[in-house]
Amino acid sequence: MMEERNIAEEIDCYIAKKRYRLINSVILWQEGEILAENYYNGFTSESRNVMRSVMKSILSAATGIACRQGKLTDLDTPIATYLAPFREGRSPMHSMITVRHLLTMTSGIYWNGGIHYHCPMMEQLRRSKDWVSYVADCAVTDIPGMKWNYKEFDMILLAAVLEEVCGDLYDFIEQELYAPLGIHSGRWFRSPDGIYYSVADNEENEAPSNLTAREMLAIGQLYLNGGVFNGQRILTEEYIQESTKPHMEPNYGYLWWCSPDCFSAMGFGGQRITIFPEKRVVAVVQATPTPSGKAYDDMVFELVGRFFG
Repeated sequence: MMEERNIAEEIDCYIAKKRYRLINSVILWQEGEILAENYYNGFTSESRNVMRSVMKSILSAATGIACRQGKLTDLDTPIATYLAPFREGRSPMHSMITVRHLLTMTSGIYWNGGIHYHCPMMEQLRRSKDWVSYVADCAVTDIPGMKWNYKEFDMILLAAVLEEVCGDLYDFIEQELYAPLGIHSGRWFRSPDGIYYSVADNEENEAPSNLTAREMLAIGQLYLNGGVFNGQRILTEEYIQESTKPHMEPNYGYLWWCSPDCFSAMGFGGQRITIFPEKRVVAVVQATPTPSGKAYDDMVFELVGRFFG
């Protein structure tokens, strides 16, 4: 194993060679020790970076906590049990959509994501005063559970379900996940009908839910340690195993991206928490997003492969 100083220098060299000028932080951690913690562009360990869809994996964690506490008893429960607009017969397939379908992005509800974060469907949604009803009015174009389609609508519905079973969703996440992990986040944006949405109220604004690199590391440590953090059980090991294995192509779990030797929470523009269970390694990357939607997968896999075999 290289010494910490050399690992940090190698990361500097890799970023310089690739001209990855938008990377703000990189952390490599293994078995209780930060082996490298590099910051760029004026960032420090206290700096908060935009998270984007990393928050989807946090919402998955909240679902797991709700299951562990008995607030959510069965992932195969139809969402119509909790959300009134889906009980009104607007689509014959509404009764088929379950919580598990939301976790795996397989609700079948129509979605056109547009180009990166410039999404006309989200812009229309934001003008609505009732987000759940708006989504319920959208066509269900695929049989639930049959086709994967990465979309924000499933996240909004999942947040609405959790709000029904857990009470105030942000308070639940803060008390049951953030506080034990030492995370200090701003309160998430909330829609007019009370649905928490973990990014800003439009694609240009920075969200108050942004996290530091070390807070992202804590989430990775929780998952690497089977749902236990500092001796406190937060998630069951069974839920972590289920949520971080592929359920649908392209290798998607319960709002986690899965690979043969790792799983990742990933956000637009290069944000990521990647856990390598066999190597007992967590890698964190933060970057400034741009319309080109850069990712830095090559850096993570190259460096982890080089340093940890």
